[in-house]
This record gives sequence, C-alpha cells and structure tokens, in this order.
Amino acid sequence: MNQDWPRCPICGNANWHDRALPECTHCGLAVADLAFDPVALRAAVADHLRGGTPERGFALSPHARRNAAWALGLIDGKPATPQPHAVTLGMIARAGEADGVAAMLTGLRSDFPRAIVLLDGTVDDAAALAGRVPWARIVAHPLNGDFAAQRNRVQASATGWILQLDTDERPDAALLTSLGWLTAAADRDGLQSLGLARRNRVDGVPSALWPDIQYRLNRAEVRFAGIVHERPVVAFERTSLALAGAIDHFLSRSRVLERSRVYEAMSTGAGRPSDEAALLRPFAAAT
Repeated sequence: MNQDWPRCPICGNANWHDRALPECTHCGLAVADLAFDPVALRAAVADHLRGGTPERGFALSPHARRNAAWALGLIDGKPATPQPHAVTLGMIARAGEADGVAAMLTGLRSDFPRAIVLLDGTVDDAAALAGRVPWARIVAHPLNGDFAAQRNRVQASATGWILQLDTDERPDAALLTSLGWLTAAADRDGLQSLGLARRNRVDGVPSALWPDIQYRLNRAEVRFAGIVHERPVVAFERTSLALAGAIDHFLSRSRVLERSRVYEAMSTGAGRPSDEAALLRPFAAAT
C-alpha cells in the first residue's frame, strides 16, 4: 500500500495499477489521474451507471462496471430491491469455541434458513453443541492443519449459495439485506464466487487493511485450495466483487501477532508481514 495514494471511491482500496489510466487493483475502476475528488467521482460513477452521463474522468471495464454497480446498490441502472434468500450459513470452528458458536448461531438464526458448523473436535463435541442449537447441522472432523479441506467439507454439505464465516466474524446489516439480490444477480450472470469486503477491527479500532476482500460467498459446488489463506478455485469470469455490505472481523493485537506466527509455521510466506502491519495500523493513518 502506498500511503500517498488516495483510496478508491468505489471499494476503498488504496492500491492502484500503474497504467495509462491508474486502475484500482480490487474493483477495476480506472481514473484519469489520482488527484480526484472522491465524493464527486463516486457521484459521477453512480450517475453514469444510472444512465445519466457518459464516462468522464474514469473508465469501467465490464467486470469493473458490475463491481461498481453492486457497490452502489444498483442492478441494471436501478436501485436493487431486497428480497428473500436461500443462502446457507457455514462455519468452521474449534471445539473450544462452542460458546461463541452457539451465541453466533442464535444471533443469526432469523437471517439464514440453514446453518452448517464443522467442528475441529470429536463426535461428542458436535453432539453437545447440537443440543444447544438444534436448528443447525453440527458435525465434527479434525482440521489436520488444512483450512481449505475443512471449508470444502462444509461446501460439500450444502446446496445453492453458502456464506462461510469464522467465529470472530459477523455479517453487517447491509450485507444481510443484500444477500437476496446479490445471489439472484450472480445466478443470472452465471457467477459462482463472490468476494466480500472484510472490515477488520483490532482492539475495537478499524484497521488500515480495508477492504480485505474475502471470497466467502460461493456456490456449494465450489472448492477451496491452500492450507492457509485458502481461496476458491474458480475461473475469473465466474467471480465478482459483492461490495454491498461487509463482514466485520474482530481481532485483538495479540491475536494478530499469534495468527501471523501460526500461519507462517503452516506455510512459508503465509505470515504476510505486510498484512500484519496494515492490520495494526489504524484506518485513519491510511490515506
């Protein structure tokens, strides 16, 4: 991240491809130059997508057009309408997190028609948790140091769309409201994997690592790869960013440091010191 660069007015990313027109490395918005007024530029993009004005001072490729439209709550130039959804909530967790899992499932019960939890624990651990949240499907399987394999077990237990969250994450209200129209639009466009913004909070303070895209909203047939920092294996043209809302991620400073150490031990380079630094830097410090 170059702290001298402005953040993208569509997705909030601070990284830009150095091209004839600087292009956001996340959503693909291309701008005439980086000395833009973010409020005015966002409004100009919105006006263009609503059919009001031509592209001036920016350019949108087809994938960037969809990314921007969804971020602005638009479908085919019109405001998206909330609608019911059939998204399954999926979770992987440690057996020792049972209290947090039960609280999370209880809090989100009215937002998801189905929930699947895969515990890194025993059959007895799963049975005990299932007794507390009988509306959810609770199963157990050892993690064995492979996050992708664990997520894939959850994927294989679902149908349709599934949103996978960790125990320290929560969908914000905007994301919950958008799930219906986002997945309907994705199905219409033949998409299989949607990248969601994740808002990291370290000891309660918003982090500079934003939007921290996580491809967590996927069709059940999608599979993940990578024992850590796992990502879905999907052709680019079957993916899109879905920036109407975000996942809130709650961390402590000690957890950030521990996570980097554990991930590096699992896979060389997975500690990502640049991510650690961005997580520990408050959002206000990034421009």
